[in-house]
Amino acid sequence: MSLANRAVDETAEFLHVALLWLFLNPAFGPVAVAVSALPLSPSPLAGQEGLIAAFLTVCGVAVIRFYDPSWDLVRAFVAGGATASGFLALYVLSGADDAVPAGGSWAAFGRVVAYWLVALGVGVALAHPRTWRRLRRAVAVEERTSD
Repeated sequence: MSLANRAVDETAEFLHVALLWLFLNPAFGPVAVAVSALPLSPSPLAGQEGLIAAFLTVCGVAVIRFYDPSWDLVRAFVAGGATASGFLALYVLSGADDAVPAGGSWAAFGRVVAYWLVALGVGVALAHPRTWRRLRRAVAVEERTSD
Protein backbone atom coordinates (compact mmCIF):
# COMPACT_ATOMS: atom_id res chain seq x y z
CA MET A 1 0.00 0.00 0.00
CA SER A 2 1.40 3.34 -1.00
CA LEU A 3 1.77 6.22 1.37
CA ALA A 4 -0.81 8.28 -0.54
CA ASN A 5 -3.41 5.50 -0.35
CA ARG A 6 -2.75 5.04 3.34
CA ALA A 7 -3.10 8.80 3.95
CA VAL A 8 -6.43 8.84 2.09
CA ASP A 9 -7.68 5.83 4.09
CA GLU A 10 -6.64 7.35 7.40
CA THR A 11 -8.19 10.71 6.51
CA ALA A 12 -11.45 9.01 5.56
CA GLU A 13 -11.42 7.06 8.83
CA PHE A 14 -10.77 10.25 10.80
CA LEU A 15 -13.66 12.04 9.06
CA HIS A 16 -15.92 9.05 9.73
CA VAL A 17 -15.09 9.12 13.44
CA ALA A 18 -15.46 12.90 13.58
CA LEU A 19 -18.92 12.72 11.98
CA LEU A 20 -19.83 9.84 14.27
CA TRP A 21 -18.88 12.05 17.22
CA LEU A 22 -20.90 14.95 15.80
CA PHE A 23 -24.02 12.80 15.32
CA LEU A 24 -23.76 11.11 18.72
CA ASN A 25 -23.09 14.33 20.63
CA PRO A 26 -26.82 15.15 21.08
CA ALA A 27 -27.21 11.82 22.89
CA PHE A 28 -24.87 13.04 25.62
CA GLY A 29 -26.13 16.62 25.79
CA PRO A 30 -28.55 15.84 28.65
CA VAL A 31 -25.51 15.49 30.93
CA ALA A 32 -25.58 19.28 31.29
CA VAL A 33 -29.14 19.09 32.62
CA ALA A 34 -28.20 16.27 34.99
CA VAL A 35 -25.25 18.24 36.37
CA SER A 36 -27.43 21.31 36.85
CA ALA A 37 -29.90 19.15 38.82
CA LEU A 38 -27.27 18.39 41.45
CA PRO A 39 -28.08 20.07 44.78
CA LEU A 40 -24.47 21.11 45.35
CA SER A 41 -23.82 24.78 45.97
CA PRO A 42 -21.54 25.83 44.39
CA SER A 43 -21.27 22.84 42.10
CA PRO A 44 -17.70 21.64 41.55
CA LEU A 45 -18.78 20.75 38.01
CA ALA A 46 -20.22 24.17 37.19
CA GLY A 47 -19.12 25.26 33.73
CA GLN A 48 -17.76 21.79 32.94
CA GLU A 49 -20.97 20.30 31.54
CA GLY A 50 -19.87 20.72 27.92
CA LEU A 51 -16.56 19.03 28.61
CA ILE A 52 -18.25 16.16 30.42
CA ALA A 53 -20.67 15.64 27.52
CA ALA A 54 -17.83 15.78 24.99
CA PHE A 55 -15.81 13.24 27.00
CA LEU A 56 -18.80 10.92 27.27
CA THR A 57 -19.35 11.24 23.51
CA VAL A 58 -15.72 10.26 22.91
CA CYS A 59 -16.23 7.24 25.18
CA GLY A 60 -19.44 6.35 23.31
CA VAL A 61 -17.69 6.54 19.94
CA ALA A 62 -14.82 4.43 21.29
CA VAL A 63 -17.22 1.75 22.53
CA ILE A 64 -19.08 1.72 19.23
CA ARG A 65 -15.88 1.52 17.20
CA PHE A 66 -14.62 -1.30 19.42
CA TYR A 67 -17.75 -3.46 19.42
CA ASP A 68 -19.23 -2.64 16.01
CA PRO A 69 -16.88 -0.77 13.67
CA SER A 70 -19.42 -1.04 10.86
CA TRP A 71 -21.74 1.53 12.51
CA ASP A 72 -22.70 3.92 9.77
CA LEU A 73 -23.46 7.58 10.17
CA VAL A 74 -27.20 7.17 9.65
CA ARG A 75 -27.45 4.91 12.70
CA ALA A 76 -25.40 7.38 14.74
CA PHE A 77 -27.71 10.19 13.66
CA VAL A 78 -30.77 8.12 14.59
CA ALA A 79 -29.31 7.21 17.99
CA GLY A 80 -28.35 10.80 18.76
CA GLY A 81 -31.62 12.28 17.56
CA ALA A 82 -33.82 9.67 19.23
CA THR A 83 -31.96 10.02 22.52
CA ALA A 84 -32.13 13.81 22.52
CA SER A 85 -35.80 13.95 21.57
CA GLY A 86 -36.75 11.11 23.93
CA PHE A 87 -34.99 12.80 26.83
CA LEU A 88 -36.55 16.14 26.05
CA ALA A 89 -40.02 14.60 25.93
CA LEU A 90 -39.55 12.75 29.23
CA TYR A 91 -37.97 15.78 30.89
CA VAL A 92 -40.64 18.26 29.89
CA LEU A 93 -43.68 16.00 30.23
CA SER A 94 -42.64 14.83 33.70
CA GLY A 95 -42.37 18.36 35.03
CA ALA A 96 -38.71 17.97 35.98
CA ASP A 97 -37.94 21.10 33.99
CA ASP A 98 -39.51 23.09 36.85
CA ALA A 99 -37.54 21.40 39.65
CA VAL A 100 -34.07 21.57 38.13
CA PRO A 101 -33.71 25.36 37.67
CA ALA A 102 -34.90 25.88 41.25
CA GLY A 103 -31.61 24.54 42.56
CA GLY A 104 -32.15 20.85 42.04
CA SER A 105 -32.28 17.99 44.49
CA TRP A 106 -31.02 14.45 44.64
CA ALA A 107 -34.43 13.19 43.57
CA ALA A 108 -34.45 15.54 40.56
CA PHE A 109 -30.91 14.43 39.69
CA GLY A 110 -31.94 10.77 39.88
CA ARG A 111 -34.99 11.38 37.71
CA VAL A 112 -33.00 13.29 35.10
CA VAL A 113 -30.34 10.58 34.94
CA ALA A 114 -33.04 7.89 34.70
CA TYR A 115 -34.78 9.77 31.87
CA TRP A 116 -31.46 10.11 30.05
CA LEU A 117 -30.62 6.41 30.43
CA VAL A 118 -34.07 5.37 29.18
CA ALA A 119 -33.80 7.71 26.19
CA LEU A 120 -30.24 6.50 25.48
CA GLY A 121 -31.42 2.89 25.58
CA VAL A 122 -34.25 3.65 23.15
CA GLY A 123 -31.90 5.55 20.83
CA VAL A 124 -29.34 2.75 20.76
CA ALA A 125 -32.07 0.13 20.33
CA LEU A 126 -33.48 2.03 17.35
CA ALA A 127 -30.03 2.20 15.77
CA HIS A 128 -29.33 -1.50 16.30
CA PRO A 129 -29.57 -3.52 13.04
CA ARG A 130 -31.80 -6.28 14.41
CA THR A 131 -34.18 -3.70 15.82
CA TRP A 132 -34.29 -2.01 12.43
CA ARG A 133 -35.13 -5.32 10.74
CA ARG A 134 -37.90 -6.04 13.25
CA LEU A 135 -39.32 -2.55 12.81
CA ARG A 136 -39.30 -2.86 9.03
CA ARG A 137 -41.06 -6.24 9.26
CA ALA A 138 -43.64 -4.82 11.66
CA VAL A 139 -44.56 -1.88 9.46
CA ALA A 140 -44.10 -3.61 6.12
CA VAL A 141 -47.05 -3.26 3.81
CA GLU A 142 -48.32 -6.64 2.77
CA GLU A 143 -48.81 -7.14 -0.90
CA ARG A 144 -52.35 -7.90 -1.90
CA THR A 145 -52.99 -10.11 -4.80
CA SER A 146 -56.24 -9.87 -6.62
CA ASP A 147 -58.02 -13.13 -7.27
